[in-house]
Amino acid sequence: MKQTNLIEFARQRPLFLVLLGTITIALVKAFIDGSKLENNFVTMGNDDIMRLLTVRDWLAGQGWYDVRQYQMLPPEGLPLHWSRYIDVGIAAFIVPLSYVMPMATAEQVAAAIWPTLILLLTILAIGFGTRRVFETLPSCFAVLCVAFWPLTADLHMAAGNLDHHNVQLLMMIIVAFALIWPSRPIAAGVAGGVAAAFSLAIGLEGLPFIVGAGLAFFMRALFVATPMSRQLLVVFCITLGIASALLMMGQTAPSLWAQPVCDQLGTPTLALIAVAGTACIVPMAAHRFLPSTAWQLGATIGLTVIGVGLAWPLLSGCLDGPYGDLPLEVQNIISERIVEAKPGLVYLQAHTESAFIFGLPVVVALLMGSGLWLSALRSGRPMAHRDQAVGLLLILGLVGFAMMFVQMRTVIMAAPVVPIIGGVVVAKFVKGYLQRRDLAQGLAAIAIAVMISSPAVVTSPFISLMTKDQTHVGTTAANCRDYASLKALNDVPPAVVLTTVSFGPALIWATHHKGLSGPYHRSAAAFSNGIVPFMLESAEMAEYVRNTGATHLLLCRGNSYDSDFATDMANGGSADWLRPVTVNDDAQLLFEVLPR
Repeated sequence: MKQTNLIEFARQRPLFLVLLGTITIALVKAFIDGSKLENNFVTMGNDDIMRLLTVRDWLAGQGWYDVRQYQMLPPEGLPLHWSRYIDVGIAAFIVPLSYVMPMATAEQVAAAIWPTLILLLTILAIGFGTRRVFETLPSCFAVLCVAFWPLTADLHMAAGNLDHHNVQLLMMIIVAFALIWPSRPIAAGVAGGVAAAFSLAIGLEGLPFIVGAGLAFFMRALFVATPMSRQLLVVFCITLGIASALLMMGQTAPSLWAQPVCDQLGTPTLALIAVAGTACIVPMAAHRFLPSTAWQLGATIGLTVIGVGLAWPLLSGCLDGPYGDLPLEVQNIISERIVEAKPGLVYLQAHTESAFIFGLPVVVALLMGSGLWLSALRSGRPMAHRDQAVGLLLILGLVGFAMMFVQMRTVIMAAPVVPIIGGVVVAKFVKGYLQRRDLAQGLAAIAIAVMISSPAVVTSPFISLMTKDQTHVGTTAANCRDYASLKALNDVPPAVVLTTVSFGPALIWATHHKGLSGPYHRSAAAFSNGIVPFMLESAEMAEYVRNTGATHLLLCRGNSYDSDFATDMANGGSADWLRPVTVNDDAQLLFEVLPR
């Protein structure tokens, strides 16, 4: 009887069981990974480490509007373009925890809790949102995809992931559901507008997704012309504009409100939002006076052209992207050295396995979702809301897919819709199998489910045939970036240390030293200091290093660098302008920079 009751409960509430299972797995994983963070946090991404440093500095008294990192590039500090809003969320855990445990421990516990909380919220949003729009079976698989796809479960939402991309992903999911919500257009428009504005406030990486979402809102109002679709568009645009302005003012010093900045929410982005909102709202409001869809579309295009022309003085300076103000040499360094900033095809050649794990689910979901949508279109029957919803999600997914060809890291823009579309597709094949016992549809459901939620299962058997991942940091450098190894540098009095670009944030987090290099585009010096000197031979390197103000040079023992001189020094060489400093660790080679 008890077994029968359990089976009946599972049939009636499958989503509840899936949510319970995935949340349990996420919590256990977070506990295991979080317990290792004290030693492993130094191996996290540079942005994760730098984020914790900014939170630490803010709690220590640094101003709300001042997000410079003064432990790097002293005394002026390293300028950052990050939002304090994310710092608030992390600090909300650190502060109360610090009352019952040492601050360092509180930081590490919070570093495990914060991304886990975002993952749980993402799982719940995907689960309940997909069920509301597409029923229960699609929602179950969508949840499993979020919980097991390495892009969501590991790359952005594992313990220690403190950069803002996980919050952006959650915000983009809310925008996607606002677009396809079947009722309550005012609530959906407000939720979508606030989420889109918050995504832009914490980072402009999601701007193409927001533009794509705005286009989808407009197309729905234009081609599925109902009072609800028009109302949804108008409320979304107005909310996005108001919320963006308020969030910008909340995180930017009043004296800088009018300053045009292209790498964070500022006047150029607000101008773009105002132009797009006006171009969308006015034709919808005047639809009674515009005799056809073509007239409304023409009015939107015309208003857009006029608006862009008026706003051009603000927008033109941003055409070169966030790196436009950097010297050409530094721009070339970024394009060559920052792996995730490489175009998708270039990334595929160098990191085949990773590219497939992150990209295969996107391709499969978009292809199969497109097939499902075209099948509904060719059926001749009026498209149901669910069919329209799939089409709108495909627009958002295609925006993310197209951006992957520009930079691989923009795969995060496709990630919000992959679990939803994947869930709909898998459910379609599962239903086909259950209704007709069609083995082909059953096998197709299994294959699609595996390729979307666990792509490594598909790629692993073929890894030997693929180009193996290549990295710029070898095993020796990885050993060098070890917490215990870095802590050994604290035996030396505080110094200004020059390191490679990817080593700077780890150095200043783990030690009392100050750094001179880091991969942050607002400082050409930080980028150059971490790359250029390690390409130079002895005399040129000595001149460069002395000009940076460095008191010490840090190398990883046995590592290979771009210059023969630096490689020789890492393997026991000597130079008349460098004096070896003894440290209690074999992986680190620290040299004092001697004056001229």
